[in-house]
Amino acid sequence: MEPLIRVTALNKMYALPGRSLHILKNITCDIGEGEMTALMGPSGVGKSTLLHILGTLDRPTSGSVRYRDKDVFELGNDALAAFRSRSVGFVFQFHHLLPEFNTLENTLMPALIAGVSFSEARSKAEQLLDDVGLSERFLHKPGELSGGEQQRVAIARALMLDPEVVLADEPTGNLDTRTGDEVFALLRRLNSRGITFIIVTHNEALASQCRRIIRMKDGCIV
Repeated sequence: MEPLIRVTALNKMYALPGRSLHILKNITCDIGEGEMTALMGPSGVGKSTLLHILGTLDRPTSGSVRYRDKDVFELGNDALAAFRSRSVGFVFQFHHLLPEFNTLENTLMPALIAGVSFSEARSKAEQLLDDVGLSERFLHKPGELSGGEQQRVAIARALMLDPEVVLADEPTGNLDTRTGDEVFALLRRLNSRGITFIIVTHNEALASQCRRIIRMKDGCIV
């Protein structure tokens, strides 16, 4: 079976005064559909850079990223943005919820931006919020939610357009141990339904619950 994502000879460099910084070095790996993969390594090895490139938030210096049979970096900027909004969901350590909007509004926002009707977006958002255990929090604003509840809203928002993959950068890093365990259990439950996850984490105990761990050192997969 073809992998969902195929990364080949990926390099990322940044030009600095008088020198260049080589962040990612010849990264090659496959991500299968429905996998839950942990991406681990010390700070500064390029985990978040790789995640951002997989999510097409940044472009590589060289190499390719293919989603099924599509080399996404051959797309123009508009087509790439359209691909990203439909195919990739993001969950970050800091939830990036809009404080002036309530839980339901924050969740359905990606669908409205994509042109989905309000009634359809609302119905999908209510279903997702119920799935993540927030059916009683539709009208609460972020400041009225706990950290774990805010992260659950961010997860529901990431799933609004039925992405092919969800990329999570330290999704439990800003939570206490108990709440982080609960959020990770939610991610595992969603993965059991076939949703593909790639998760950057420093937490060995949580990473060990994933189907696979990819370890990085000095910009390389080891």
